[in-house]
Amino acid sequence: MSRLRPLHRGAATLSLLCVTVVALLGNGLASSPAATAVTSGWYIATVPGTGADDVPLGSACASAFQCWVVGVTLTNLSGGGPSQVSPLMESWNGSTWTLVAPPLPPGDGGGLFGATCVNASDCWAVGAVVASGASNPTGTLFEHWSGTGWSPVPSPSPSGPGVAGALITSVSCASATSCFAVGYATDANGNNLSDVIEQWNGSSWSILPGPSTGQAFDQLLAVRCLSAVDCWAVGNAGPAQQMSNFLPIFPGAIGNQGLIEHWDGAAWSIVPSVTETSPDGGYLTGLACTSATDCWASGSTTGSDGLSSGILMEHWSGSAWTDASASVPGSTSPGILSGIACVSAAQCWAAGSTGTFNGGGSTPPPKSLVAYWNGSSWSVQPSPDVSALSFLDSVTCVPAVGCLADGSTLTDPSGNDPGLRALVEQLWFPAASNQGMLIAARDGGVFAYGTAPFAGSMGGRRLNAPVVGVAATPDGRGYWLVGSDGGVFAFGDASFEGSMGGQRLNASIVGMAPTGDGRGYWLVAGDGGVFAFGDAAFAGSMGGQHLNAPVVGMTATGNGGYDLVASDGGVFNYGGAPFTGSAGGTRLDAPVTGIAATPDGRGYWLAAFDGGVFSYGDATYFGSVPGQGITARSPVVGVARTPTGSGYWLVGADGAVYAYGDATYLGAPDAHRLVAPVSGIATT
Repeated sequence: MSRLRPLHRGAATLSLLCVTVVALLGNGLASSPAATAVTSGWYIATVPGTGADDVPLGSACASAFQCWVVGVTLTNLSGGGPSQVSPLMESWNGSTWTLVAPPLPPGDGGGLFGATCVNASDCWAVGAVVASGASNPTGTLFEHWSGTGWSPVPSPSPSGPGVAGALITSVSCASATSCFAVGYATDANGNNLSDVIEQWNGSSWSILPGPSTGQAFDQLLAVRCLSAVDCWAVGNAGPAQQMSNFLPIFPGAIGNQGLIEHWDGAAWSIVPSVTETSPDGGYLTGLACTSATDCWASGSTTGSDGLSSGILMEHWSGSAWTDASASVPGSTSPGILSGIACVSAAQCWAAGSTGTFNGGGSTPPPKSLVAYWNGSSWSVQPSPDVSALSFLDSVTCVPAVGCLADGSTLTDPSGNDPGLRALVEQLWFPAASNQGMLIAARDGGVFAYGTAPFAGSMGGRRLNAPVVGVAATPDGRGYWLVGSDGGVFAFGDASFEGSMGGQRLNASIVGMAPTGDGRGYWLVAGDGGVFAFGDAAFAGSMGGQHLNAPVVGMTATGNGGYDLVASDGGVFNYGGAPFTGSAGGTRLDAPVTGIAATPDGRGYWLAAFDGGVFSYGDATYFGSVPGQGITARSPVVGVARTPTGSGYWLVGADGAVYAYGDATYLGAPDAHRLVAPVSGIATT
């Protein structure tokens, strides 16, 4: 169609593990005719199991080639006899995970709850010993890695009225001769009494006195040291015992509040933390610091029943801890962020789960959760959720390499055996690059990430029709939005070259694509009609022709051509765009919703409603939502490639962003605060 006259429209307890969960499992993988996928985004790692119930609780990495996951193995958890507890340890060598059997005192059992590494030949794992014949902690457990093997190191256990043992939950080292470990003394039932702090001076562990909390019960669950004179520890204190029964995973005490303590090189002292209004409370279990003026503490708020009522997130600015919970999407719903790790002030990951446990079950069941901090906001990062029940307990990261998060998953809720198995999720960082991403919503709202500038939006303004697409200018300093009525809105250095707004259309507009120099663009309608503006040349369309399914998107090929895609996967090529294949005529698990061309225009990717990806020509398949083990929370509505063509992003209607190949996860809109669903994605 010829160019039209412009019409401008504006610029817990042990029993908690015995719950019965009924869930629908399974989500087929989207096949692709392209090459073997390259793992990208969070994915479930293959880890060996003991055959019993495995509960990873902590992790540490010395390098990309040495990581440790530690926890507890529970034998005969739901059998007729007493349960047995033994340490769980998994080792990563850069390519595979293997089981490791840490030594224990003869005849004793126990568990490991935290770990840290100073270097590849100096790591610690901490926990509790369970003496032969006992079912709860009887003493502290410290294991040391020398570079060749693990060995137990003598450590003191607290004593006093009612004290039967102790459980050390976390350890952190400022150097090989300066470490702190924290936890709590336990009674005969394994429940917490008072917090315990132990210090390593390079030759031995000793108990240091902690400040009085003034509460009947307290416990410390995490510690991090920036230096020998700057350490933080978090936990909770209050009138009730947590009754963790050897597994301090979820809160269970009414009225307790978060506890934060600081070491200044001479003594530990209490630093005020966020306090909830009684009978609500707080429970801190995750801790990370990047500097003396930047720390995060995470956990959950608790309700009048003592169970998790929401996510608790606190931030240290150098002078005070403040409540940052509202910045985490979904923070007012039951959930917990059990662990947190940062590689910089602008890159942090927090791991945990949505939902909560109670003594006889959980509704809805916990599902693993990963949140990401990009330096200005938190967002939920897509992660695998293919099991009936899952929770993450800790996360650790290696700068410039990646992160791992560990916990447990329940894949078979039938039968007597609850089937808890080790869950390790891994994330590899893509190579550093200058990437930018624009996301548009149906109300005209625009979200800019990475190097993409925000140049304006139609959010909050009256629209004649919803926005259905977004396209960026070649230099990345501007963009266009297009409405389903053909109205075009230009921002930044994007020039308005005309629109179909106010004119009669046989079918609604569904997408747009810019020319290579940014001085023109095409619009496409659901009937395949194409409208060209500026220096965009009309090279053909499907308008007036029979279609088996409506057209849902278009992409420019950079050589004056363009590709159209229909919801059945059919692809139509015009101008200099070559046909390299399609999914037309094949059975699809879900309809196609978008298309993106490779940089040279000799290939393209199709994205489906369920996040499946299909690649053709010189487009390489890097992964998909189902292939990542993720059940998409909302329909995937668009796909955009990276500048190199070695990766791509998918975006869901709820704002969820999925990154593959060299695509960096730059952030995502908060689905809980979206005024309207997302409708398109573009890269700068």
